[in-house]
Amino acid sequence: MNRSGSALLVLLIGLIGLTVVVFKFCVFTLNEWEQAIITQFGEVQGEPRTEAGLYFKLPWHKVQTFDKRLQRWDGSQTTTITRDRRTINVDVTARWRISDARRFRETIRTMNQADSRLNGIIEGAIKDEIAKYDLYEVVRSSNRILDQGHDDMAKVISADDEEEIISADELATLGADLPRLRQRSDGRYEAGRPIVLEGILAEARRRLEQVGLGIHLEDVLIKQLGYIREIESNVYAQMNAELQKIAAGFRSGGQQRAEQRLGEMERELSIIESGAIERAARIRGSAEGESIAIYAEAYNQDPIFYQLLRSLEAYDKTLGENTTLILSTETPLYELIKRLPEKEMTN
Repeated sequence: MNRSGSALLVLLIGLIGLTVVVFKFCVFTLNEWEQAIITQFGEVQGEPRTEAGLYFKLPWHKVQTFDKRLQRWDGSQTTTITRDRRTINVDVTARWRISDARRFRETIRTMNQADSRLNGIIEGAIKDEIAKYDLYEVVRSSNRILDQGHDDMAKVISADDEEEIISADELATLGADLPRLRQRSDGRYEAGRPIVLEGILAEARRRLEQVGLGIHLEDVLIKQLGYIREIESNVYAQMNAELQKIAAGFRSGGQQRAEQRLGEMERELSIIESGAIERAARIRGSAEGESIAIYAEAYNQDPIFYQLLRSLEAYDKTLGENTTLILSTETPLYELIKRLPEKEMTN
């Protein structure tokens, strides 16, 4: 290889090495779920890069990436007091994302620190918002349990088109002492769990905007809401009493319906029996009439023989086997036998 060829080879190798260096120190890629900021000696340069693709930077620039997907926040259980002075435990979860990577990097820097900052902001919003409502307004979402609960229960205890045996008001008082959620003239609710959650979300967003953390809070959800232990047992006892009252109502209704059914069956049986007795009497009367007609016809043919036959039948039913009968000449039977012709006597 001559000198010019060697120089060309060295130049080619140098260009390849320079290209590798440029791509290593001056080019970076960004994925779909990422956003990045470029810093120079600790200072942020330009706006965050939020679109996926290939980007160039100077060799001394540093690239810091952040996840732009939704993140989940699960804080600790919060104990707070409602407007009607009821102490409750609220377990809340939320979703958030980094909306401004530059501000997020300047104020928070890491995801762990973001969770810590959100703890105080969201828990404060929960306490402030729940303190505006009574307990039933935090627990319930609508008035459906009051509007439809008794109607649904009445359907259960009604059968076919029959009249209700027990009215819904007499069956149980479960929920009857709870006031209705406030509603506007157009039917929209002014209180209830969805309204409370909207208030918590709005208050938490307002606080985030004030401190400027570069975080957007997507939504807030109550996972669990419960009483403190001091009053939990009393609540369960009241629920148990209400459910026992409902069960007693169902048992009473069932017993009343059973007695009603039994009475109907006895009445139907009495009608069937009376009809059968009447029909049997008619048949028996008809048969006796036919029997009398047959006896009358036989009597008209030969009265003396008929009288004798009837008397013999009577004696046959009266006397048993191996009985000797001694007749007096003055007895009616002897007179009947005496009056029979010789021919009939011989027969």
